[in-house]
Amino acid sequence: MKKALLFLILPILGNCLNILFYVSVIAQSHIPFHNTAIKILLDRGHTVDLVVAHLNEMVKVHFPAGVRQNYTFGYEDPNFWSKNALHLFNIFEKKPIPIAEFLAFDDLTYQLCENVVRNPNLLEYIKKGKYDIGLSSDYDPCANTIMHAGGVPVKASMIPTPMFQPQIYSAGLPTLASLYGTVLYPKSDESFFSRLFHLVRHTYNIYFVTPKLMNRYNSLLSKTFGPTFPTVEEIERNVDLVLVNSNEIIEKPRPISHKIKYIGGMGKKKAQPLSKEFNGILDSAPKGVVLFSFGTQVPTKKVPIEVRRNCVAAFKKFPEFLFLWKYDNLTDDAEMFENVQNIHRVEWLPQTDLLGDHRVKAFISHMGLNSYLELAAAGVPVLSIPLFIDQHHNALNAAAREIGVTVEKDEVTVENMVDALQKLLFDPKYERNAKMISKMMLEKPEQSEKLFVDWVEYAARNPGLHKILNLPGAELTPFWYYSGDVLVVIFIISMFSIFIFWRILNFLRCRISIRSKSKSE
Repeated sequence: MKKALLFLILPILGNCLNILFYVSVIAQSHIPFHNTAIKILLDRGHTVDLVVAHLNEMVKVHFPAGVRQNYTFGYEDPNFWSKNALHLFNIFEKKPIPIAEFLAFDDLTYQLCENVVRNPNLLEYIKKGKYDIGLSSDYDPCANTIMHAGGVPVKASMIPTPMFQPQIYSAGLPTLASLYGTVLYPKSDESFFSRLFHLVRHTYNIYFVTPKLMNRYNSLLSKTFGPTFPTVEEIERNVDLVLVNSNEIIEKPRPISHKIKYIGGMGKKKAQPLSKEFNGILDSAPKGVVLFSFGTQVPTKKVPIEVRRNCVAAFKKFPEFLFLWKYDNLTDDAEMFENVQNIHRVEWLPQTDLLGDHRVKAFISHMGLNSYLELAAAGVPVLSIPLFIDQHHNALNAAAREIGVTVEKDEVTVENMVDALQKLLFDPKYERNAKMISKMMLEKPEQSEKLFVDWVEYAARNPGLHKILNLPGAELTPFWYYSGDVLVVIFIISMFSIFIFWRILNFLRCRISIRSKSKSE
């Protein structure tokens, strides 16, 4: 019996990998995604070490038991992120679309990277680990650069959000400005001037902002590691895998690379039976319940009082539905809720369990990606009030699939909320489409957990995968990508042809003029 067990265990031990996770701590909602991945790999018997770049000091970090060791670093100022994260200021104020994207964030991440690449302790930590593969959040080039300097042979991006412009750019994905905005600013009204603005913005970011940032990093790396060190563009382009926390079923279709894998919903919890308290709340609703939550980054006190009042006034117009509202402090605004029978406030709600209950008819959400994945998998229609980052992108995708209606954050009036709820609760297409999307996600042949672990293990055991999977266009400059040489030749031939044609016309005109004069004489 012991020999049989040994026979079964030895192949597992022989296939164990040394894995490095480089986690950029930016948002609380990203941590469960990373923790799920870490736990899956630990359960497979692999060794997992961490490098934790603690950018956002407001995020509480706790990683699964079984991690062998971790190296954590952050800014010298313990309140650096809260002072500089501009998207958290005046959340409900509509801001103009900037011509350049990510400038403030790029500056924050560069400042941290500038300090850490010069730290010999981190480099030594990575070199000693002798890792088979490194996985990084990859919101900036620092993680993959340091792993490359530390000798990690295989690198994979593991993004807790949809793909942002840096990943799209590095992967060489064709991105038509007429069809695709960016994750931060995806919306266009399809007018000529709007499309012109997005074309100019797209061109400026791809061909001016990104190269400038890359040059900044390249200068730092050249000074630190020497002139023979690869460029940031080369390191980012040669990432072997890109693992994205999204799902093809709920994303806008786009040209893709074979090395990009959608693993959204990985580790999704199954809905559990509700407690007696929540069962009683749901049973009190004649026609069903509408959930209302703005997630972990937006406490109730940051929601303007006018928005709260408008929501209360709108909800009162649907007396047969109960609105279950996540409210941080139940003692706040008590007078606003006096004599309101169909609103129930709670300081915490079991979101997954509630979405899995048939009595929940809709969800009012900020449309963070985790919430979007959960509601889509549960088949619950959504009233989206997107606030920042990828939430507008998610809201547009839900609306495109007709499982959601959007109210812009600066347009949360009583009338707009009533109109949106009227559509969501009484037009059957939203519930029908939501159930269809849920069925597609649950029955998808390649489920995210298996896809994740299979590809991570495959890439780790086959270094150089990027040489096979990289899109050829990713390495081309704009001149060659758009066949600049051919266009130049066509332009020269066209100009030469026009010149010859003009000379012939001029010659004929002169001949006709001479003949006319001869006849007149």
